Order: sequence, then structure tokens, then C-alpha cells
Amino acid sequence: MELVERDGQVRAHAWATDPHAGVIRDWGEVPLDGLYADGPTSNNVCGYRATFDLGHARTQIQANMLHSVMVCAAFTTFTDGSGRVNYLSREFLHRRGAQSTDDLPPPSASDDDPACARGDDRLPMLAAPIVPDRLLTRWRNTDAATKGIPEVSISLRDGQPCLRVTAAGPDGPIDWGEVPITLYTDISVTGGGRSAAEPGAPHYADIRATDGGPAFFASFDHGFMRVHVQARFNIGILPFVIFNEFLDDSGRADYFQREVFVR
Repeated sequence: MELVERDGQVRAHAWATDPHAGVIRDWGEVPLDGLYADGPTSNNVCGYRATFDLGHARTQIQANMLHSVMVCAAFTTFTDGSGRVNYLSREFLHRRGAQSTDDLPPPSASDDDPACARGDDRLPMLAAPIVPDRLLTRWRNTDAATKGIPEVSISLRDGQPCLRVTAAGPDGPIDWGEVPITLYTDISVTGGGRSAAEPGAPHYADIRATDGGPAFFASFDHGFMRVHVQARFNIGILPFVIFNEFLDDSGRADYFQREVFVR
């Protein structure tokens, strides 16, 4: 990933690896969907969202800084009618500093399969349905004194998984209501078998994690602000990564926050 500012607008450029085809794929450059500070009263930017339309799929990058590392969560939704399920992958990027054109990845080689923007798109686990069972319960915040979100719950409504948020308010709990969630197979739980592969070998084995589960994305529209929530079930906990976007003319900076939940 490379972030640049052009004419007062921050833009993201992405390159993706496809070892199956032996190429680096250039996704091009897009304007950011949003920049996010590290708190509601801060102007220190620590996260961003950017969406890449790849033709056969749409990938939204939701990124945030964590201990000087940029955590990039990539939510991919297939739009080609292939039947492959949505999936989440996560990458950890570090700052490269100033770079010249000689440092950029080589141009992509020609490939006859436009339905793959990177190697992960070929994972066999993307043919399996996403089962939300491990998400379907009430979840409480690990911080009992949180001023953010003390409790959430996930349930099925006519087969559609839905998220309900109960936030902390000055006069008591505030019910945000219920919104549908979009489920994603979390390939970052196992790495898709990538770490165990021999150099140059196909390495897309479906290795199951002991306590892995699906990820999801949801948005709440409060009129004056919109709240984007991503979460991934991992080793029994449900970490929330939250991007808060103001829609009014208050001048408040959009901001990022984390919450962690247990059953």
C-alpha cells in the first residue's frame, strides 16, 4: 500500500501478490473513503478506509495503526456470480519511508484469468458456506467500565444475521437498534495454509483452526453520524474495530476505536 496526497485529497494505491500466476497485480489508485483520528478529540490520524473495484470482486481496505504497524483488513466481496463466499484477510505493513519508482513492484504479467486479483481468491475454503453459529449470542465488553459499548448481541432474523448494539449513555444504556451484517470467511485465522508451503508450491490448503469463526461488517446510520463496525471471531473473543464518521457540519473529526467482547 502507498498513501499519497494529491490536490488536497488523500489517495491509496495497492499492489497484490498472486503467486499462483507468478505476478504482482496493480490495483491502481483510489480516493480514500475516510480518514480517522485516534479519538473523538484528537487530530492524530491513525486509520483509513479505501474501496477497490476489481471487476470480478470489490475489496474494501479498513486499516489502522497498531504499535507502529499498519493493520490492513481486506474485506472482499465477489461480484462475478461465481458463488465464492466473501472473505476477510489481514496483512501487517510497516513504513518503508521515501521510495523511488525503482522501489515499486514490477508490472503485472499477462494472465488469462481476470477473475483472480490475488492468490487468496483461489482458496478452496471460499467454496464452503459461512456458518454464523459461533456469533449468535449476547456479548459483553471485557472492560466493565467502558464508556463506549458495554454489550452487543447477534441473532438470526428470517435467516439473516443481525447485530444489535447497546451503547453507554450519560443517562443509561442507549439501544442503537438492529442492522443486518455481512458475513466473511476469515482466512487470516489459518493463513490459508500459506505459512506451511514450500517455496513455489501451490499453498492454498484448507487448514481448520480449533476456535476460528466468521468475520462480519455492519454499519449503523444515526443521522448525524455513521458507525462502521468490523469484527472477527478469534480464540473465543470478538474484537470490534469501529470507524465513526460524522455526517453533520459540527466540524468534529471522524475517529477510530476498538472494543473487545466475550460471551
